[in-house]
Amino acid sequence: MKEQKTKIIATLGPSSDKKETIRDLILQGVNVFRFNLKHNEISWHNKRIKRVQEVANKLKKVVGILIDLQGPEIRIDTKDKKIIQVKKGEKITIGDSFFSKEIQIAVLNKVVFKTLKKGDIFLIDDGFIEMKVVFKNKNLIKAEVIQGGKIKNKKSLNIPKRKIELSSLIDQDIKRLDLITKNKVDFIALSFSRTKKDIDILKKEIEKRKIKAQIIAKIECQEALDNIDELVENSDGVMIARGDLGVEVPIEQLAFWQKNIIKKCRLQRIPVIIATQMLHSMVENPRPTRAEAIDVASAAFDKADSVMLSEETATGKYPIKAVQAMAKILLFNEQKAVFENLQLKPYNVVELIASSVISIVEKQSLLKVEKILVFTESGYTAKVIASFRSRAEIIAITNNKKTAEILTMSFGINPICVPKSYSEKKIFDLLKKKKIVKDKEILAIIHGKQKKKINVFNSFSLIKI
Repeated sequence: MKEQKTKIIATLGPSSDKKETIRDLILQGVNVFRFNLKHNEISWHNKRIKRVQEVANKLKKVVGILIDLQGPEIRIDTKDKKIIQVKKGEKITIGDSFFSKEIQIAVLNKVVFKTLKKGDIFLIDDGFIEMKVVFKNKNLIKAEVIQGGKIKNKKSLNIPKRKIELSSLIDQDIKRLDLITKNKVDFIALSFSRTKKDIDILKKEIEKRKIKAQIIAKIECQEALDNIDELVENSDGVMIARGDLGVEVPIEQLAFWQKNIIKKCRLQRIPVIIATQMLHSMVENPRPTRAEAIDVASAAFDKADSVMLSEETATGKYPIKAVQAMAKILLFNEQKAVFENLQLKPYNVVELIASSVISIVEKQSLLKVEKILVFTESGYTAKVIASFRSRAEIIAITNNKKTAEILTMSFGINPICVPKSYSEKKIFDLLKKKKIVKDKEILAIIHGKQKKKINVFNSFSLIKI
């Protein structure tokens, strides 16, 4: 079965953490599993990361593991973790803890009480709930509901137009990094990344713990947009987290920023993820809305590397159907998308070769090159080729399992891990056995940076197998 080139990231949760469901999710097209460390105990995550790896190994599939840190994000606690229904005009009491019976919501981060002023508007749960401060002291706020709804435990709190001074890594993140190192993790996402300094702080912490993982900067606030170039240049990947971003910046700007950031990431040769509410209605319903189908299709036309499901697979009623719907929409629309040469400027010989390969593949007349075979040690060459968003499938051959796993997030790459002892002939035999390549196919073959001296003439070849 033909697979979509845009990668699918699924958040694991109570709806999807059984072995059988994980297996089905992988078979339906999930490439990376996200673990949201804001929820559940670390033991829950550790156990399920191992479960995902066991299932993937049994299926002989390469999947990536993404952990999502809370970062400088503000979350609420509801009394007894219960859902609170609020209506327009109703008053609600918020404290820095549940020190009084009248307090219905607690915000443990006291910076909120320092930042908010009487008359300020604040938002809960990606802006679905809107409130106005009518009274405030050092540890208590009374707010009037402007837009009502259901308030769930551990949802986000945003204060638009106010800059909140928070550390890029909270104490809970540091503790969880200590515990999560028991498992192999491929990607670490930092919520509310704002500047290069935030990325550098996380880099130091993971280096201390000898964690070999790629850092994903989550773009969720105006400050991140103000510093987008330095975040793109200093991260291994970027997530456009449209939930909080759509609260922090005017909603009419979201589409512009999505397209703008995707282009910047392609130019930097790093993967870019579109996240939040892509198929949100499928939390409750077995089919997506028309608008959601168009949103997912737009991700294919915008040429994102990955799209992400959150509640849809974590707590939704139809996790497998959500992945099936996403995969179908992506596959159809990728085939309709027109190749667009971004005129990527080659930075070195490898990139020059990659550019030449894409030119041959896309402008061919007599030759029909459907697949590009990349021998890569670090994954860099494969990512460079992926940044062109060619119609050709990219098969990345590596001896390093970690390299194979970090390529699970990049557009159009099928990572294959082989033993170092394998000759090229043995690799071709394996690819034929797996039905990845066929007899009489013409392959473009490119050797990455593992060669000490790269010769332009022997680093790229066309062969018929």
